[in-house]
Amino acid sequence: MALSARHNVPPLPHSVQEHLGKMLRADYYERAEKPRYLGDPALPLEFDPYLYRLEQKERALRIMRVREQGTQAVADALSGLNP
Repeated sequence: MALSARHNVPPLPHSVQEHLGKMLRADYYERAEKPRYLGDPALPLEFDPYLYRLEQKERALRIMRVREQGTQAVADALSGLNP
């Protein structure tokens, strides 16, 4: 019964929990895979497929936008040639 009474009480003071959390985060970043280039956050490899798909979608949207703007620019240029 004494164990169930202490169930909601944290085992360590809050300041100790914060200190240990900071040390664990620092250790994680120290041991994590290094960035591929300067400024690249050290992300787990599990994110790579999702990031790749997101990059492909953004690239496709950018290509479509450039194509539309290019087509419009050519149409505008050609419409100016006809008197």
